[in-house]
Amino acid sequence: MKKYLILICAAAFSLAGCNSKGSKSDVGAGDSTQQAVMSSQVAYINLDSLTSRYDMYHDLRGEYEKKAKRIQDDVNGRGRRLEKDVADFQDKIQKGLVTRSTAAQMEEDLGKRQQSFMQFRENSLRDLAEEEQVLLNRIHFSIVDFLKEFNSDYRYAMIISTTAGGPVLNANPALDITAVVLPELNKKYAAEKKGAAAPKTDETAENAK
Repeated sequence: MKKYLILICAAAFSLAGCNSKGSKSDVGAGDSTQQAVMSSQVAYINLDSLTSRYDMYHDLRGEYEKKAKRIQDDVNGRGRRLEKDVADFQDKIQKGLVTRSTAAQMEEDLGKRQQSFMQFRENSLRDLAEEEQVLLNRIHFSIVDFLKEFNSDYRYAMIISTTAGGPVLNANPALDITAVVLPELNKKYAAEKKGAAAPKTDETAENAK
């Protein structure tokens, strides 16, 4: 079982569109980078770097690691108790402290417990793997949705991604807009997080009914 969640989204994000409708006057990048990007109408983000510094990634990873540790502790605890009971059983058999019929019943019970434990461990691993995939999907679609808004005017004909071991082996650093995207991505997430945590007013609560 993985001890920690490693959220590295390896899928490529691409947004294709028509010719640029115009550029925004201030995107937070240097003139040379902006000119290089706009002249090619193609930009890219370093997905590994973006994800590792995305606040949503850190929040979800923290939640997952806490749950994974609880489940791992539970699995380990059950395993240790089963091992102890098996050792006690073997000790009693060796010392002749139980009858043959009692020993047979104890052995059968331990066998059932072992099967139950194996099933529990398998289910736990499967559930954690599914939850990990859900978190990866949340990160993926959060970035995709943001890029749709970010590039809604199609100032870039295409935004692609590069990752370690990914298909993009070499690219002009001037086309890298990771530093442009990251603060806006975190800003949007912070606003959504604040909105979700804000208490409902009487009017909001009434409308929710």
